[in-house]
Amino acid sequence: MSTVTIHGSANSQFLRTARMACAEKGVAYELRPVGGDTLPDLKTDAHRKLHPFGRIPVLTHGDFTLFETSAIARYIDEAFNGPALQPAGLKERAMMNQWISAINHYLVDAMIFNFVAQFAFPSGPDGKPDMARIEAAKPRIREYNEILDRHLDGRTYLAGDAVSIADLLLAPIGHYVGAMPGGPPLFDGLENLGRWWHAMETRDSFQATKPPMLERQAA
Repeated sequence: MSTVTIHGSANSQFLRTARMACAEKGVAYELRPVGGDTLPDLKTDAHRKLHPFGRIPVLTHGDFTLFETSAIARYIDEAFNGPALQPAGLKERAMMNQWISAINHYLVDAMIFNFVAQFAFPSGPDGKPDMARIEAAKPRIREYNEILDRHLDGRTYLAGDAVSIADLLLAPIGHYVGAMPGGPPLFDGLENLGRWWHAMETRDSFQATKPPMLERQAA
């Protein structure tokens, strides 16, 4: 069978979800950086042939090209053998889709764009992080973490007792938030979320896909 190639940056939380899906399924893949791994490279004609909106990740599998993280993860799950990443039960699968939507529409904006990205790509005065934007994001992030904590009461993972695409989408985001200055206190006292986090961070797929940005930070 033709090789799976994932295009993008290893520092992207979205691309990490695709990589974690491959690792969970035991699917070999090639990670192909886009150009010089910079934001302008995403807008080149060459990349737009893969992703017309100029984003990442993109998956190619033979002559098939697919963009959008959730679609890629579902394709990986359904195209290859291995442990299922989508629940079989109707209600559990609906819950997974609920959380995929919530993560993409609510959590990413607060946690990534208004918090993590302000440290990774400073947009404040003199090229420093925009601290006003960061501080404004913290109450919302804490609110969302508390929502997650309540939902995880009595559950191992977001959609039940087995890991799903929703968990693979959330884990890279939580990793980045917790690694930023002021991030760890946003999780204080949330025992259910902490239990979920421990279950995720000890999975082989999580350990094998740590972004270089955080690996350098930990060294």
